[in-house]
Amino acid sequence: MRFRFTAVTWLLAFFATAYLCGCDKAPQKKPENYPDALILLPNATEVKYYQLYGSFQLAYKVKVDYPAADSIATISNELKQGNWNALNEDYLNPGLSSSHVRGWSSFIDGTKKPPQIVHQWIADWENQAGDIVRYGLRYQYENEKHKDLKHLTVIAVFSPVSLVKQKREQALEFQKKYNMEQTK
Repeated sequence: MRFRFTAVTWLLAFFATAYLCGCDKAPQKKPENYPDALILLPNATEVKYYQLYGSFQLAYKVKVDYPAADSIATISNELKQGNWNALNEDYLNPGLSSSHVRGWSSFIDGTKKPPQIVHQWIADWENQAGDIVRYGLRYQYENEKHKDLKHLTVIAVFSPVSLVKQKREQALEFQKKYNMEQTK
């Protein structure tokens, strides 16, 4: 079995970063040095901007019905106008399709008490410089009785090319180490 830095892994890290690390310290207005690739959808609430380990991050909520097709189109169109190219595969996991290709995915998050049903959409874009911006969109609710497909959480992470190269190298090293342990 081969370990992958899955979209789930990275999105969970983004959500944890956004909501567990310094929520009270996050500025509410877009700082001047933030990349334009971090797009704030209309009517966003609970807006937070973060910088972490060289990345720029934006987290917010917006009331929009699943599957948020207009929101995804807005983000995609603005990025396209900024000369960003949608990636069909996860940039850390060649061969793993992004949500540009496979659409929404769903899973049960058993790390929450009570467990949560999650619907998520995760995809990357790359510019000519090699920078990456990743968007994770997520609906989450406790069970079918409390189904909530109206409150969308958006996490956007901009990684400059230097950080992208570092992440790719770390992912490859980790995958090699993990594969070696699996063959013993």
